[in-house]
Amino acid sequence: MDIEKMIRKLARSIYYQNIYRSAKEININLFENQHNFSGLQSLFLFWLSVYETLYSELNQKEFKYLDENVLEDDIRCDAFLYWRSQIKEQELDKNKREQKASNLKFNSKGNTSLFDIDFRGEK
Repeated sequence: MDIEKMIRKLARSIYYQNIYRSAKEININLFENQHNFSGLQSLFLFWLSVYETLYSELNQKEFKYLDENVLEDDIRCDAFLYWRSQIKEQELDKNKREQKASNLKFNSKGNTSLFDIDFRGEK
C-alpha cells in the first residue's frame, strides 16, 4: 500500500481526528519532537488538518457534494478539494471585482466623472 494512502487513512480516522483536535485544544505535542518535523510527520499533519476541515464542512452541510463517501475515497476527495478551491477562487475574484466597482465614485446622477482606469489588465 502507498505510504500517502496509509497516512490519509490514519488522518481521516475518528481516533486520530480526536487526538488532533484534543492536541490543539489543550496545546500538547503529537510527536516527541516539537519542530523540524520529518516529511512523514508533515504529511500526516497536513492531512489531519485537511480532514478536520472536511469533517467540519460535512457537519455544517456547507457543500451539497460532500458526504462520507467522498471522505473515504481519496480520488473523490481530491476531486472535491479541487472543485472547492475553484469555487472559493471564483468567490474571491467576484469580491475583488465588486470591491473595485464600489471604489468608483460618481458625483451625482447625470454628471460625468473622471477615473484612472487601467485597461491593460495589470494588477
